[in-house]
Amino acid sequence: MANYAIMRCKKLTGMGSVASALQHCYRERETPNANAERTPENYCSVSKSTDQAMGRVRELLPEKRRKDAVLAVEYVMTASPEWWKEATPRQQAEFFARSEQWLEKKYGKDRVVAAVVHRDEATPHLSAFVVPLTQDGRLSAKEFIGGRSKMREDQSTYAESVKKLGLERGIEGSRATHQTVQHYYESINRGTRSQVSISPEALEPRVLRKGIFTKDVEDQAAIAKRLSHAVNDGFAGTIAMASQSAQNAKRARELQKTMDAQQKRLQSVTEPFKGLSREQMTEILMMAQRFKQQNQ
Repeated sequence: MANYAIMRCKKLTGMGSVASALQHCYRERETPNANAERTPENYCSVSKSTDQAMGRVRELLPEKRRKDAVLAVEYVMTASPEWWKEATPRQQAEFFARSEQWLEKKYGKDRVVAAVVHRDEATPHLSAFVVPLTQDGRLSAKEFIGGRSKMREDQSTYAESVKKLGLERGIEGSRATHQTVQHYYESINRGTRSQVSISPEALEPRVLRKGIFTKDVEDQAAIAKRLSHAVNDGFAGTIAMASQSAQNAKRARELQKTMDAQQKRLQSVTEPFKGLSREQMTEILMMAQRFKQQNQ
């Protein structure tokens, strides 16, 4: 099974955002997804604390800059979970060293203001912060990571830098979409689900707007869209976990089949309502309510 190099980045605007992200990185604030007993295994190779890192940021930032300028870019660099299980301590150390070297080559060594190896989460990874300052002193995240072509190039060059360790680049041009650092971890932390339940009440049209004498309710298309979103959201954590591992590809396909089955079920439920007006749908629901009361 192939093992992949994984890299995510996030733009940070505002000193408060940078400081907050650094506090999370240095475990100076509560970190629910980290195992406190393993936190001592983390180590820093640049700044040793948020205060030190923020000091380096202030030294690099130009006095004149836009109010909405990106002050720092946060990186998370890791590999497929299976790779960590088989990699030797020396290989793991080389992975982190090569990852940091890639950042230094891209931005300049002095632009890397923080680099912390986290071993207290589910998968070891490097969290790094860089100031996107050009050689001529301009603050420009766009010049470093702007545009899809630039991001694709970065994914390729990064994978090449750790290729010696048995890691590959993800499939270029695949339908898999890029996720932010925050969304990536939120999806994983949701955990896995084998099924998503849809209650009978969820199939009933919801009131969109209620007046004194009338009310607007969802049509069949709106119901299908709402329930489809609920199904997709329910499986988001499971799919995120499956995508971490090539060994979970089969499970991901099975989950997709389950999602497809749920979608077909939704279509069969909404099919009888096709072609009906909102008033007709409301009348049917009122009749159903009367029948329900009679049966009680």
